[in-house]
Amino acid sequence: MSSEVMIAAQGIGKAFSLSASPLRQLMAQVIPSKNKQDFWALQALDLTIHRGDVVGVIGQNGSGKSTLLQMICGTLKPSCGEVQVHGRLAALLELGAGFNPNFTGWENIKLSAALYGLSTKEIENKLSAIEEFADIGEFIDKPVKTYSSGMFVRLAFAVIANIDADILVIDEALAVGDVFFTQKCMRFLKTFSQQGTILFVSHDSASVVSLCNKAILLEHGKMLAMGDPKTITEYYLKRQYERQQEQLTPVTEPAALHNLEISDISSNDKSHDFGLGGVVITSCAVMDEKGLPVLQINGITKLHLSIRILAKKTINQPLVGFSVKDRFGQILFGGNSEQSNTWTGPLQSGQALEARFDFTFPGLTLGDYMISVAAGVGTAQEHVMHHWIHDAYSIRSSLPIQSGIMEIPLDQVHFKLVE
Repeated sequence: MSSEVMIAAQGIGKAFSLSASPLRQLMAQVIPSKNKQDFWALQALDLTIHRGDVVGVIGQNGSGKSTLLQMICGTLKPSCGEVQVHGRLAALLELGAGFNPNFTGWENIKLSAALYGLSTKEIENKLSAIEEFADIGEFIDKPVKTYSSGMFVRLAFAVIANIDADILVIDEALAVGDVFFTQKCMRFLKTFSQQGTILFVSHDSASVVSLCNKAILLEHGKMLAMGDPKTITEYYLKRQYERQQEQLTPVTEPAALHNLEISDISSNDKSHDFGLGGVVITSCAVMDEKGLPVLQINGITKLHLSIRILAKKTINQPLVGFSVKDRFGQILFGGNSEQSNTWTGPLQSGQALEARFDFTFPGLTLGDYMISVAAGVGTAQEHVMHHWIHDAYSIRSSLPIQSGIMEIPLDQVHFKLVE
């Protein structure tokens, strides 16, 4: 990782007037003022990003993500603080931003590239690469006002991918693309990140964990946390559940309600939990077909996952589930008790219940895998979370796989001569 600073922001904030006339709002862009009626979309934020950093920005709608990106790109002037950007920055913000709807795809490519500072000769040299990346066929000769949202993204991303930028800023644009183009963009971003810098806003936590080496959580215009993507996305998930359930009853840490003893055979001391605490998970264990604890697998293995819960109050519809994640925090697969529907309830206060999941664990490639467990009330689609434990159990796979992330149950390979 390079120590070269690409983006430096000190105390930047952005205020919008809620009561001023259009003229006063325009004047405020030139002469910022501190008005009690101002709404601060972003407040006194410090941020330093180095070459090679891939920073994911997450947060609910209205948390200040787009405002932050616009100030870094220079399309929005900060009400306070200062932003310094070193190197050529290319941005994909609002869908279609920077394109003239009456111009053709070719005309917009040349216009956008010129705005990024490319010479006429440089633009001509890159036209074929941009056309190939966009892959929109004959539509490149038509006005962009005839484009679908997916074609907008294809053309816009093709431009920023081919102008030799030092910094890429992307604001949720890939959400509207088709899966094949999205994967194409992700492959490009992974390659670009080896030399360049990326600032990436997405509601898809899996993309943030997969692509980024740092993550920022914004909430109500403030930076709530910054750190490794796995930790930040898990914290964001916790905050989301807490907000959803605060209106029902105050959030209480389950461990405070019950002397929680996770049967963490792997001695993992980094598990953290959250939830309402009406139902708590008291143990979690993974066993083989002989009932022995499993810490390591080598290939496809039949396993039993046992999750025990204790009701702190009477509930009618207990729901128990789990998910298996890789070391980056990406969910690979999971399941829940609704799939079997063998418990009819209710579960009385003080009663304990064991949910045992019998499944075949796939032959995952060499590495460590974490199991997160959860207990709630309701259905998989509509439920209230009472206890969620991140990384409650770990399993190590000792299977080296030459291609992909898992092996398949391949019984036999047949050869025959054909004419």
